[in-house]
Parts: sequence; structure tokens; C-alpha cells
Amino acid sequence: MLRYVWLLSLINLGAGCSYKPEDPGLCKLNCSSAVIGSNDIPLSMTLQSTTNNVTCAAGSAGQVISDPFFAQFLVAEAFDAGVDQPGQRPVPFVSVEPIVNGLRSDLPEHNPNVEINGNIFTPARYKGIITPKDNWCSDTCGVVTVEVAAVCPPPGSTSEISIQMHSGALYSDVATFTTTTLDAN
Repeated sequence: MLRYVWLLSLINLGAGCSYKPEDPGLCKLNCSSAVIGSNDIPLSMTLQSTTNNVTCAAGSAGQVISDPFFAQFLVAEAFDAGVDQPGQRPVPFVSVEPIVNGLRSDLPEHNPNVEINGNIFTPARYKGIITPKDNWCSDTCGVVTVEVAAVCPPPGSTSEISIQMHSGALYSDVATFTTTTLDAN
């Protein structure tokens, strides 16, 4: 009997290691059953990606920056690992809402989450968020990904785009991207 259990365990281990995802390096994302993060367990959302600075040419004020700003956050819960330092494990399927501030794109292709009526964006807080609402949750690895389309500030000035996630009363670190437009002089 023990030999049979060992053989089944070995087969399951081999099958588990042979999984080939459609997108290598990416975990599955399915927000259909995502839930709001609870205050009852020690959850955290920490920035995992790097932020960058962008310099726009002097004549590009108001133009959309060619590559959207990309931020990833890890949703994790602390647990007692029985050592001096507590452990953390990723938490999948946590519903989030991005909080974005700064100069963002007005173009319809960069605004799948808003209704545009002339110059009015409803809801305005989602302006420039390229990531569709259906993807606003942590994936099976606990990672939340968001992309934001930003624009160049006026000549000779600097602006910032800040991206933060929240789920209920749980707030993430803030990702800040700085954009400078060169002066024409």
C-alpha cells in the first residue's frame, strides 16, 4: 500500500511540474470570483516593479507617451513560519481598484473603463487606465498588474503619475513615475 501511495505522489509531482502556461512567466488571471481584501487577516500590497523617469522632446507637450506606465503589486498575507521572521504567502483573487493621479491620455483607445462624452470622462478617476476592469484583481501568484497611458507636461515642466491600489480599507505602496518635457529654448 505504501508503495502505491508513493507511486501516485511521484506521478502527481511529475504532472504538476510539466504544466506549460500559454504566457510563460505569467500566472493565470480570472477576476470573476475575486473578493475585497479583508482587514481580519494581515494582508499587504507592495510595489514589485520599478518606476522610471521619462523625458519628452520640447515640442511634445500634451502628446501621449509611447509606452504606458506599468506597475505590479504583490498581495500577500503574513503568517507565522515558526522562525524569527514571519513569512508571507501570495493571495490570489483579491479585487482591487486603481487610484491614479496625474496627466493621463484622453484617447478613446486608452480609456476602456470610462464613458467619453465630449471632454467628459465618466468616471473621471479611471481616465487613462488601459488595464480593463475585468483584470482588476490579483492573479494566481498574488500579483496585480496595471498600465496607465500618460501624456507629456507643458514645455520646461515636470509632472508625476502616481499609481496606487486599494481593496476595501487595504492600500498599497504608491508607484510614482516622473515625466519632464524639455524647454524649447
